[in-house]
Amino acid sequence: MTVFAMAPDGVRIALHELGDPDGSPVLMIHGFSSNAKRNWIGSGWSAALAERGLRGIAMDLRGHGESDRPSTGYGVPRFVADVDAVLAQLALDEPPGAIGYSMGARLLWRHAGTRPHAFRALVLGGLPASDPFERFDVDLAQRALAGEAEPGPMESFIVDLAAVFPEHDPATLVTLAGEVSRTLFDPTQAPPAVPTLLMTGAKDTRADDTRELLPLLPDGRFEEIPGRNHVNAPTSGTFRRSASAFLAEHLG
Repeated sequence: MTVFAMAPDGVRIALHELGDPDGSPVLMIHGFSSNAKRNWIGSGWSAALAERGLRGIAMDLRGHGESDRPSTGYGVPRFVADVDAVLAQLALDEPPGAIGYSMGARLLWRHAGTRPHAFRALVLGGLPASDPFERFDVDLAQRALAGEAEPGPMESFIVDLAAVFPEHDPATLVTLAGEVSRTLFDPTQAPPAVPTLLMTGAKDTRADDTRELLPLLPDGRFEEIPGRNHVNAPTSGTFRRSASAFLAEHLG
C-alpha cells in the first residue's frame, strides 16, 4: 500500500514499504528518472533488507513514480524539504539509516551534512565527486525533446533518461533537471559526519571519481560493485548485500 507525506509546498511524496516490517528503518531514495518500484522493489532489495532485519521505506522523488508532478518547484531546497517531511511523518523513535543512488545519493549527502542528527548511517551509490548536471542546457533539452533542435551530449543523455519509463513525463523530468542544475553539488560543503559507505559500479563512467570523496568523510569507506555501470548497479547482489550488512551493523 502506498502512503503519502505532504511537502511544505503541498506536493505529495509517495512512500513504499519493503523488507522486514518490524526491522530497523532505512529511508531509500532512488536516482533521476527512476522510482522506488524500479530502483528498489523490483530489483530484489526487499529480501536483502529482510535478511538483515531492516525495514525499507522507499520514497518517490517529486516528479517521479507516484509522487506529485508539479510544473515547477524542483530546486534542490525543495528536495531537501521533502526528506524533512517524510521523516516528520514517519515520526520514528530514533534516527534511521538511509540508502541513496545517484541523484538520491547527492540528496542524502546534502541532507545529512546539514542535519547531522537525521540519520545514523548512510549508503550512497553511484555518487560522483562533481555534479553531472553542471553542463546541462535545459532550454536546448526542451527544444530537443520537442524535436526542434539537436541536443548536445549532456542534453541527449538527460532527454533519453527522461523517456526510459512510460510511467514518467519526460518534459517534467527535463524541467526537474534544469532546476536542480541551478544549485550544483559541492561535496566539500558540510559532508556527512555519520558512518558512510560509498559504492560505485566498476564500469560506471558517470561516477568514476567516487573514491575522491573519502577524504571528506570522517567515517567513510568505499566498495566497488563488480561488473556494473551507472544504470544497472542497483540490481547488483553485491550492492544489496553490502549495503544491508553495513546498515545492519550500524543500526543494530
